[in-house]
Amino acid sequence: MVENNFFSLNLRKNASGNLSLPGSKSISNRVILLAALSNNKVEIINYLQSEDTEVMLSVLNILGVRFQKKISSEKYRGEKKQVPVLTVNGIGGKFDALFHKRERLNFFVGNSGLTIRTLLPVLVAIFSQKSNYLSAKIDGVDRMRQRPIGGLVDCLKKIGAKITYLKKNGYAPLIIHPSKIVPCNEIVIDSSDSSQFLTGILQAAPLLRKYWSSPLIVKATGLISSRPYVDLTINILKKFEITVDETDKNVFKINSKKIISPNKIIVEGDASSASYFLAAGVLGGGPISIDGLGTNSIQGDIKLVHILKKMGAEIIFSEQNIVVKSKQKLLGMRLDCGDIPDAAMVLVPCALYADGPTLLTNIGSWRVKETDRIEAMRKGILQLGGKVNFGNDWIEITPPKKLLSAHIQTFNDHRVAMSFSLASFWHPGDKTNYSRKITFDYPKCVEKTYPDFFDEFSRICSEAVKVITIDGPTASGKGTIADKVSEILGFKVLDSGCLYRVLALISAQFEIAENEELKLAKCAENLNISFLGGRVFNGTREITDEIRSESIGIRASKISVFKSVRKTLLRSQRDFARPPGLVADGRDMGSIVFPNAFLKVFLSADAKIRAERRYKQLIQKEIPCKMSDLLKEIKNRDLRDTSRDVGSLNLAKEACSVYIDTSSKSIDEVVKIIIDEFKLKSSL
Repeated sequence: MVENNFFSLNLRKNASGNLSLPGSKSISNRVILLAALSNNKVEIINYLQSEDTEVMLSVLNILGVRFQKKISSEKYRGEKKQVPVLTVNGIGGKFDALFHKRERLNFFVGNSGLTIRTLLPVLVAIFSQKSNYLSAKIDGVDRMRQRPIGGLVDCLKKIGAKITYLKKNGYAPLIIHPSKIVPCNEIVIDSSDSSQFLTGILQAAPLLRKYWSSPLIVKATGLISSRPYVDLTINILKKFEITVDETDKNVFKINSKKIISPNKIIVEGDASSASYFLAAGVLGGGPISIDGLGTNSIQGDIKLVHILKKMGAEIIFSEQNIVVKSKQKLLGMRLDCGDIPDAAMVLVPCALYADGPTLLTNIGSWRVKETDRIEAMRKGILQLGGKVNFGNDWIEITPPKKLLSAHIQTFNDHRVAMSFSLASFWHPGDKTNYSRKITFDYPKCVEKTYPDFFDEFSRICSEAVKVITIDGPTASGKGTIADKVSEILGFKVLDSGCLYRVLALISAQFEIAENEELKLAKCAENLNISFLGGRVFNGTREITDEIRSESIGIRASKISVFKSVRKTLLRSQRDFARPPGLVADGRDMGSIVFPNAFLKVFLSADAKIRAERRYKQLIQKEIPCKMSDLLKEIKNRDLRDTSRDVGSLNLAKEACSVYIDTSSKSIDEVVKIIIDEFKLKSSL
């Protein structure tokens, strides 16, 4: 649940289900830039919609590149799926429109290391064409100003580029001035700090090649950090008809002077994002099946599957699919992570569950990422109760006998947040205690690469728990029936309508209007809701009676139509699914929140009968009301709930597996029908 701008994950024991990954960030941003520099338009299917790709697009927009976004039903990986499609109109490396400008161009790259390191060589090539007065400033967030760029700048200066630092040498912000490229026998790039330096030179090579009479030779000195990412770049360049020949170790030859559009590119699922769910399949037992990624992947992080298998996981690895599960404790061991710099981060929380210490080596690149990841992981390990030793390029984790609740500082790093979400799985030290939780200080950081991460994480964890969903129109008895069923089965109960009623109450107290969607979604992020013995609390304050007023119910119905509000509350709803099971009452429980629920029930009743039930409830609570007013409002709500685009009553009805008209049935009769259906299905 979201509480005071912090996001908490309760303890979970299992994880299973199917997953379709968002497109690879590494592939998406490389392809977007190359598409912009190509000679024609390129359709990029399943590109990643995230903060990093938006940064790249904003940069290209300044350069005059135009693009269109859409969601399309495409044949992706052998079947029709709704996927994001980006059409980039390539400008063939011609930026004539820029040279009519006299002002400085300003590029903000946020915390996207790939963007600044691939943009810089391109700008140097552009400004060597015919610009006499155009210059460009590149800057980013504070952390970007701590990430090295000096190796790339030094390389470009040797071929004539004029670049000045505005603050600290070797780091952004910097300014690129007009210059003239001076061809040399070979371009030498020190790639020891980041493989992205070499990627930037290779991607800009066709633009730079125009100044060379012979093939362009690029020599990478020092240890190439994250070499698999260089191989990824070379693979993608081939799709744009750019051949990179490695004539000797770390010596590359490029002949191409043009970037040819492939017209259409399909981006495979993100292997780095897959790492969290691969690990979840191990720690949560699985099986988790991941589509759109397999043995033919061009991403280096796919090698994580071999490491997890070595540690004890069971993995089935095919061309377009990975299935992972585990029935045994992981083995602690020494692991070389040089080929999987991003995916290796999940091995830290895995080590907390292992049998013995785990040593991760060759992770020096962690120091210069979105944060100092070695330090960030060290702090998280200590908070969780583990022991840790570390150096410049290694970290050793000794698991504790018992994991602790922890408040994880993310340092605004998406991979820190996603990695430590795995510490929310049941640990042998938890025994029968399910009160432990993991809290994050800035959950929105995952939007950098995986905006829906926590929603998907909660979903695959909830699918391993038997969930009964109960939906129906207002006053159909959902809440009462759900309470009775949960009591008989010993399951937890979720009254999702309460979430919207609490939001309606709190937002009204903050004087947020019913139509202010963004403010309502922001308010929803900060709710701290708990249920105890039929009572509802926001924080420590009981609000059971306040949220049951008719005016709050009407307001809740109106604000629940907003997509962003429902999305914000989605993860909280899914996070209620805990052993031994859950009865979830409310709109779209079976259609959207728990699409793979064990049993889906839809209750209905005549509008007049529902109005009579509501009248009796309110009179018993000594709340004044009129039967005619209640009937009118119930009919109005039915109309709203049936016709709305989001959370439609019709969609819930279509998704149900058991339909019950309660007009002439008692509460006990309805409960018996549901319990009998549950037992029958459980016996199959």
